[in-house]
Amino acid sequence: MKLIIFDFDGTLVDSRKLIIESHRVVFGQFGFAPPSEDESLSLIGMSLELVLSQLAGPDAPVGNMVAAYQHLLPLLRADAAFAEVPFGGAADLLAELAGHGDVRLGIATGHVSKAVEPALERFGWLNHFCTVQTADKAPSKPHPAMILQALGESDVDADDAVMIGDTAFDIEMARAARVSGVGVSWGYHRPDRLRAAGASRLATDMAELREVLFETISSSRREL
Repeated sequence: MKLIIFDFDGTLVDSRKLIIESHRVVFGQFGFAPPSEDESLSLIGMSLELVLSQLAGPDAPVGNMVAAYQHLLPLLRADAAFAEVPFGGAADLLAELAGHGDVRLGIATGHVSKAVEPALERFGWLNHFCTVQTADKAPSKPHPAMILQALGESDVDADDAVMIGDTAFDIEMARAARVSGVGVSWGYHRPDRLRAAGASRLATDMAELREVLFETISSSRREL
């Protein structure tokens, strides 16, 4: 059995507009100048509390800001101008992988459960995943807990798992859990940063990611 764990934002969906607008609104509500787009996107993947602490400073009312984000998120998702959009080919790839009897799928995201699960359900993806690891279940990336918990829930060994992500935090988390980490170049961290974090492979589009994953699956079958 092979476990393929996906990051969400920047890997499966383009959430750039949602992230930037949510920062603009919430920072404005609390009297802070909103961070730049580069600052905002550089921290995607970490838990929201850590992101806000870095962007707004340690003295910011982080708990209240997090609550404001959780209230705002469904409102922005209901607006087509800001809602996440799956990257081309993501839905087909997930459906194809989910159809393989010897493959299990997981999610590891900086979102909390009540934020990511409605999005997965909206895209028709929720049933694809046997494990969904979120910021309310484990420490923030790059701590390895999300992957370790996913392995336990899936009953898969680390040698038979791979983490797919667009940020250095995803790759560092994979390395800490002794799992192979594959980077994707269409997300929020540059390819050189993913390589420096230790990505074993780097996919430049969804078709190449498919090749990498099915090559991994085929290799596991040959070993058996």
